[in-house]
Amino acid sequence: MAGILIFSENLLRECNKIPNLNERASMIYALIEAYGLMKHVTIQHPRRATYEELLLCHSENFLRHLKTCDGSEEVTEEDEEFGLSYDCSKFSDLYQFAEVIAGGTVTAAEALISGSRFAINWCGGWHHAQSDRADGFCYVNDIVVAIQKLVSHFPRVLYVDLDVHHGDGVENAFSCTKRVFCLSFHLHEVGFFPGTGGVDECGFGNGKGYTANFPYRRNISGKRFRESFSKTTKLILERFNPTACVIQCGADVIAGDPLGGANLTPKDIAECIKVVKSWNIPSLFIGGGGYNLPNASRHFTFLTATICGANELSDDIPEHDFFNAYGPGFELSVEQKNLKDCNTDAELEEIYQSIVRNLDKFGVFPEKL
Repeated sequence: MAGILIFSENLLRECNKIPNLNERASMIYALIEAYGLMKHVTIQHPRRATYEELLLCHSENFLRHLKTCDGSEEVTEEDEEFGLSYDCSKFSDLYQFAEVIAGGTVTAAEALISGSRFAINWCGGWHHAQSDRADGFCYVNDIVVAIQKLVSHFPRVLYVDLDVHHGDGVENAFSCTKRVFCLSFHLHEVGFFPGTGGVDECGFGNGKGYTANFPYRRNISGKRFRESFSKTTKLILERFNPTACVIQCGADVIAGDPLGGANLTPKDIAECIKVVKSWNIPSLFIGGGGYNLPNASRHFTFLTATICGANELSDDIPEHDFFNAYGPGFELSVEQKNLKDCNTDAELEEIYQSIVRNLDKFGVFPEKL
C-alpha cells in the first residue's frame, strides 16, 4: 500500500491550541500542499482515540482530570499535580484535545498494521507527557499509545527520537520491556529540559539494555550528527532487528530554534530519514518540538518530500496563505549558524562505545530476542 499522510481540519484546529505553537499545524500542512506533496500520499482522516486507548499510556485519574478542565486561568492544586500549569497551561475541552491528538497517531499506526509502507502525522510526537502528568507542551503521549497498538501486531518496535530534547515520556513507558527499543539523540547539559537522558540510562528489569541515549553537547554540526546517527542506528538494527519503527522528527534541532541548541538543517535530518527508509520496514514519522514556526514548517515539508520520494523541491516558497511568514528571503532552505560545535569526535565516539558496552553488558543480541 502507498504511504499515508494523516490530515483533517479538525486535527489542525486542535493541534494549533498547543501553547507556543499557535497556527503551526496549519502552516505546516499549507506549505506541504503548496508544494504539491499531497498527491504523493494517500490522505487519511484520523479518528479519535478511545478512552481505553488513552489508558494504554495514561492513568484514570489523569484522564478524569482532563475531562474537568474548563479553560479557567485559575490554577488549582490538582492542576499542579497533573502538570497543567506553566508550559502546559489549561484550555477548554482538554480531554477532547487528547482524543484528537492521540487519535491522529493511532490512525497512523493502524495504517502500518494494515500494510502501508509509511505513515506521517506531523501533528503528533508529544514525547514528554507522562502517565499521570502533562509536561513540556505535551498533554497526551500519543507516541506511547500508538506504539502500544503497534506491538500488538509487530514483534519488535524501534523508537528513535531526533528532537533536541530527551524523549523521557516514551522512554519511561517502555523502560521495562524488550518489545520496544527506545533510542534518543538529544542535547544534554546542566539546566536543559528535561535533564534526563544520560548515556548510562539504559532501561530497567526485563528491559535493561533496550534503551539507549546519545546525549550530545551544544551546537552539534550536521556532519557529526549524521555520522553518529548512521553508526548508532546500524548497531541497534543489528542487535534488535526491529519489525517496525517510529521516528520522532522534532524541528527544534534546526539551527536558530529559540528553545533548541543544536545547529542542524532540514537536509541533515532528511539524510537520517533516508537511512530509515533503507531499513525497509514499516515506518511511522511524527512531529514534535519546533518553536521557530516558519522553520518548523520548512523542516516538516522537506521531510515529507524525502519520505515520499518526491522530486527535489524549489527553494522558492510558493505563494499561499502563510507566504508572508517566510520573509525576508522566502526560501525553503535553512542554513546552519556560524557557531562553535561544542562536541568533539572523540567525545561522540566515546558515547557510541558506551552504548556498545551497555548492549554487550545486558546481552542485547539477536539470538536473545
